[in-house]
Amino acid sequence: MEPLFVLTLISIFVAAFVQRLAGFGYGLIATPVALTLFSPFEVSFLMAFWGTVNSLPTVFLTRKAIPWQIFRTLLPWLFIGLVLGYVGLLILPAAVFKALAILICIQALISVFYPEQATRGIRWSADPRIAATLAGTLQSSISIPGPPLIVAFNQMKLVGDAFVSLFAMVFVSIGFARVGANFGFVAIALYSQGMAERLPDQIVYYAVTGCAASILGVMLAQPLVRYVSSALFKKIAAGLIALSVTALFIDVLGWGPQIATLIGFRS
Repeated sequence: MEPLFVLTLISIFVAAFVQRLAGFGYGLIATPVALTLFSPFEVSFLMAFWGTVNSLPTVFLTRKAIPWQIFRTLLPWLFIGLVLGYVGLLILPAAVFKALAILICIQALISVFYPEQATRGIRWSADPRIAATLAGTLQSSISIPGPPLIVAFNQMKLVGDAFVSLFAMVFVSIGFARVGANFGFVAIALYSQGMAERLPDQIVYYAVTGCAASILGVMLAQPLVRYVSSALFKKIAAGLIALSVTALFIDVLGWGPQIATLIGFRS
């Protein structure tokens, strides 16, 4: 198993664990690390499986708290955004998505420690239709849909399991559509060399191991939900997001090999 993929699996497990306790953080922690190993298209492809599996247990465990009326309002706009994200993923260079992931992670860090500053200039995104469209676009392109949803959900005064369950339900609904799109991409790859080159080399292996790490993280966190402070875990999530985005920043700058040599690590 590649050392970088081991780190990716660890980040997926930790992200799933923290997401269940803090209410956010899965994509913000796991995606930047995954982008150091895979292309943005490969990350989107694999996160469709990993993220959906991560959200399924949460949907089941919080199903009685899901605000269905709000979810039905968001759903069509989520799918509009989903299509827009895939279009961007297919035509824009990889550097755009890595830069976008870094910016969103920084915004998320600000939102934890300075919530009023985090929404400055983007309060317009609190409109459910705009938030859902942006979330769908971000989900299919870089698998970090949370920031616009957080602004919208806070505006709706959602708290506790209502907040967490709606987040998870959004991820699951988009996730199933993305998994369906993945099978479409695989079918296209049978006849298109260009699409075949975009897909991960070991699809089943990467998908299954990542899903296992996600499920394990959620299930180990579940017994702790009633006994830990979500506010504390939001701070912990912020620290992990900072580590994750630092790894991606180092990768973007091309410093990875030098740092690996410095600490005696070989990929």
